[in-house]
Amino acid sequence: MDKMDFLNYLKHEYQEYCVIPSIEYQKKREKREFINGLMKGSRFFGVSFDDLEEIVQSQSSLCFDSLEEMLEIPTYIRMR
Repeated sequence: MDKMDFLNYLKHEYQEYCVIPSIEYQKKREKREFINGLMKGSRFFGVSFDDLEEIVQSQSSLCFDSLEEMLEIPTYIRMR
């Protein structure tokens, strides 16, 4: 897997997270934890913080029902 394959996979996982209804709290939380792990491991593939931020921002308007959900994005990505 190279950097672009990884970014495509991460984007796909993030899109899946965004379509999980808020009422499925446990499923949404598990997917969020999985994505956070992918983001932390992304340095192995040479993914920059800007690359991660681009993925998050491209889907954020579709993904969050509340400010609390938005604040659950890792701070090192959200505050860049």
